[in-house]
Amino acid sequence: MLILTCSSKLATLRRLLTNNFPESLKVCGALHHVIDQNPFGLQVLVDQWPAVTSVMCRPPMEEMTDPSDPYTNTYFLFSKDPQGLRQFLQDPQTVNWKQELQIQGCQPSLTDVLQEVSSKHGSQMHTTSNLLYMRDGIESEDLEKMNNISSDELQFTPLQTSEATFVNDQWRFGRNEHSLNFVKRCIQTFPSISVRKQGVDQPIAWSVTDHSVEIRMGYTQPSYRNLGLSSIILLKFADMVHNRGFPIYAHTAPDNEAGQGVLQKAGFQQRGRWLQWNIWPKSPKAKY
Repeated sequence: MLILTCSSKLATLRRLLTNNFPESLKVCGALHHVIDQNPFGLQVLVDQWPAVTSVMCRPPMEEMTDPSDPYTNTYFLFSKDPQGLRQFLQDPQTVNWKQELQIQGCQPSLTDVLQEVSSKHGSQMHTTSNLLYMRDGIESEDLEKMNNISSDELQFTPLQTSEATFVNDQWRFGRNEHSLNFVKRCIQTFPSISVRKQGVDQPIAWSVTDHSVEIRMGYTQPSYRNLGLSSIILLKFADMVHNRGFPIYAHTAPDNEAGQGVLQKAGFQQRGRWLQWNIWPKSPKAKY
């Protein structure tokens, strides 16, 4: 296992990962932030250099101090060699299997390897497999759509840290103290967009980007749905992310037909699977 810090090697790795979309999206998105000021202080790990076959982005081991906080203990993974990946994951400097953690990626083929390795370390695993959506860019007609919804009553502004509770309470992967801290950190650090209406105290719609540049946590208050607000938020994000040279992507659950419709309306196309592997040490009671 090697930790890459050289700027030229990181740039080379980013080009390699871009050629492996959509499978490498989560790692490549995190790598973009690492190269661009690295606000979460992530490390980039490879199995070897320059013939890279497995890549991981994660916080430094010394920063993952709470064994019960999978939002901090988050790993982004991509591999072209499942056999070699086993050895990569077995390195004690790669993954701390004694903690509760989550691994995110876009390769269903890695599930069996992760199940095997985590079991050897006495851990249990739960896999969430959702639909992955991407956009390749932004067009002039998309910019026109963003301007179609205009009203003196509506404003598009960033979220405030004090509004993290609203986001956390509606986030499927949230609703706990650890996730609330993560949401606050994302709002403080990365682009977010909310829709506000005059006379309404809290935002009526919102979405946030995370440390892998993914567009996440989208929600619209029920009484303001079917107005096209979520699609406009996605288009605004797509324009913002595209201008920075980042990949444009998001995910939704297979049974969330409304979410799929919003993404498709905003020009996103389904490009595979988004996966989150939650792993935790075995205990008498199952966590999931």
